[in-house]
Amino acid sequence: MAALKHLVNKIDDAVTESLSGLCYTYPQLELQAAHKVVLSPHIRDQKNKVAVICGGGSGHEPFVAGFVGTGMLTAAIAGSIFTSPPSRHITYAINCVAKYNTAGILMIIPNYTGDCLNFGIALEKAKQAGINIAEIIVGEDCSIPEKEQSSIGKRGLTGMVLVIKIAGALAERGKTLEEVLKYAEITMNNMATYAVGLSACSIPGQGLMFELGPEEIEAGMGIHGEAGYERTKIKSASEIVAFMLQRICEELKLVSGDNVAVIVNNFGALSQLEQGIVAYEAVNQLKNKGIQPLRVYSGVLVTSLNGVGIHVTLLKLPENHKDIFISCLDDGTNAPAWPGCFYSTPLTTTRTPFEELEKKEVQMTGIQVDDRWQRLIKLCLQNACKHLIEKEAYLNELDRGCGDGDCGTTLKRLAISIQENLVNLPFAYPSSLLIKIADIAEENMGGSSGALYCLFFTTAAKEFSYFKENESMAAAWSRAFRSGLNCMIKYGKAKSGDRTMLDTLEPACKAFEQLVAESSADITSMITAVWQGCEATKSMKARAGRASYVKKEHYSQQVDAGAYAAATWITAVAQIIRDFKE
Repeated sequence: MAALKHLVNKIDDAVTESLSGLCYTYPQLELQAAHKVVLSPHIRDQKNKVAVICGGGSGHEPFVAGFVGTGMLTAAIAGSIFTSPPSRHITYAINCVAKYNTAGILMIIPNYTGDCLNFGIALEKAKQAGINIAEIIVGEDCSIPEKEQSSIGKRGLTGMVLVIKIAGALAERGKTLEEVLKYAEITMNNMATYAVGLSACSIPGQGLMFELGPEEIEAGMGIHGEAGYERTKIKSASEIVAFMLQRICEELKLVSGDNVAVIVNNFGALSQLEQGIVAYEAVNQLKNKGIQPLRVYSGVLVTSLNGVGIHVTLLKLPENHKDIFISCLDDGTNAPAWPGCFYSTPLTTTRTPFEELEKKEVQMTGIQVDDRWQRLIKLCLQNACKHLIEKEAYLNELDRGCGDGDCGTTLKRLAISIQENLVNLPFAYPSSLLIKIADIAEENMGGSSGALYCLFFTTAAKEFSYFKENESMAAAWSRAFRSGLNCMIKYGKAKSGDRTMLDTLEPACKAFEQLVAESSADITSMITAVWQGCEATKSMKARAGRASYVKKEHYSQQVDAGAYAAATWITAVAQIIRDFKE
């Protein structure tokens, strides 16, 4: 398998350069580059407070260096990618801390063989040197049934962050090493994590660690590129979270009435949108079980390089420890990667709800037209909607080269919404009709095109309030067209020649104005002008909208999707006008 793309210089320098980048970003942190050790800003001022140290292989950023700071870690040691730090580097970190510390050191060790061995060597040397040091090995992965676990036991996953936070908060309060260790152990014994992966990670210079089919997910996937416990079919976010929570709740024996803290951890390459959905599902599903999430944290915390996946971690909050757990989680820290902040703490006051804005009925304003005009307007609108719906796939294809491929779908939403509201549209009042269409466009289209069409119809509507005595209805529609077009130009900042829908709308407006001025002219000339304007967009460089960021060769063989869409509905309207009979 070919190596995937990565932004690195030399593989051997990647960890040191990454740690340097972290400390450039947070210059209060102190980097001992030769040993890949990051120290807390206040390491020299914490003599009478327990120090907390943790470490592990790199590739899990921001873990572990991102959690160095007051109220969390005193020091962090980074190994090479997915490799435990060597014992001499761990010893160096211990000695740095011990130089200024008399209260003792708690070592938090991820439960992996390499980490246990190397941290064990450093611990034994520290104890022989007379350093007051204790350790806790953290493992809370519940994806593998107990009877199938290896001799090393559960893997340490995102729950390590909770142990670090609670231990660090107690250390900052001046608690003894024995007390800090006690609550670290209670924390570990009350938490569980489950992981689901959508794609494996790749170490720089290599391909994916393993292959997953397009419809497969890896349940229980590890954070070192290892495959999970079982492979299953991709399902909805709701179903996947339900599956994860079931395993976690069974592990922790959670029942209705229990309280928990929740962490949703991104493996590194899952979108923030999906991460938010998982958090939403986790909280709602727990509440539906009668389990109350008292604190919720979500973010990129313990990653697996560029793996696509998610961890859900629950910390059970037993009644006799709930208050201290919550207060420790809420204690402040300047560690840069801790996801909790002021907003993570639920409000103690009740918010005054805002009143829901009631939709007002569109007022019948402006000139009223007769039955003939009402029939004509309705037929024009129906035909325009019909043709836009038919062109959905083609418009999406045109938009794919330089947009997000949804032009046709966006306009289809508008057309269908108009069709669904057809019986309630005020055809007798053109001004009110256009206001209603503008509302439909705003609510159902979205994006720039929705805003532009909303502006177009909103501004066009006001022209019917200025209807002049003895003015023809065609002249009023012409003024409305021009007014709407000018408003689109004003706020959209595009003009003819910029490869947008204006390259169709402008010639259509001019042709319509000419038709009004020369009442004998054939409306077919308007159709011709529209398609000439649309065709001309093939040779234009985009200067507005998303396409303006795309090289011309990506779309130079195609007309602009927005221009084609406008030509479609204008032609549909013109054909009805041309063929209309009393």
